[in-house]
Amino acid sequence: MSTKTVTPRILGGEVSDGALRADLERYREIALELGASDATIIPAEWISVDERVRLKCLVPRCLRAGETPNCPPNAPDLDLVRRALERFSWAILLKTDVGPMEEYAPGAGKTKEEKRRTLSFHKASAEVVCGLEFEAYKDGYHLAMGFGGGSCKDYLCQGILCQYLDSGRCRFPHRARPAMEAVGIDVVSLARKAGWEIYALVDDLSAIPCAISVGMVLIA
Repeated sequence: MSTKTVTPRILGGEVSDGALRADLERYREIALELGASDATIIPAEWISVDERVRLKCLVPRCLRAGETPNCPPNAPDLDLVRRALERFSWAILLKTDVGPMEEYAPGAGKTKEEKRRTLSFHKASAEVVCGLEFEAYKDGYHLAMGFGGGSCKDYLCQGILCQYLDSGRCRFPHRARPAMEAVGIDVVSLARKAGWEIYALVDDLSAIPCAISVGMVLIA
């Protein structure tokens, strides 16, 4: 990671436009250093919340629906998300490349270890999101928050019973995040605006050019 020294700032302190732009560019570079294959600065107005995206978690029903506090119908309310997004101006959108795709296809893997690997499709992007959010928080952006892709039950808990729903105590309270789709954010639209190719991972995976996992950190 970049070793450039940043003078400690007061949480929530005033930041000039020039300093903010410099920070955003630095966060973009940090995302790449943390493992993102690409990262871009986007205006928050690009981010749309669409009820249809949230509904796709339930129709057809995702295997993780209702199984974590971050998945529908338990995920944050869409109106709350819309109101929060209106208070942000900038975000870092990032992606990680996933492959070989055949290893992550639904039902892939015969051994226990191979089956666990299929649950890690979004693990790399989630780690970048958490790391980047932490860097922004250290710089004084106390309201910075990240969203990943996929269910935290898969990439953190390897598919076992969600402890939060069982006892009210999350195993990974500082790393678990709602997926963007879970809060109604149209990831496909964002990826296309960023110039990234995104495909449905169905049928003959060998014919699909690439697979990506997308994450985002709202900064200011």
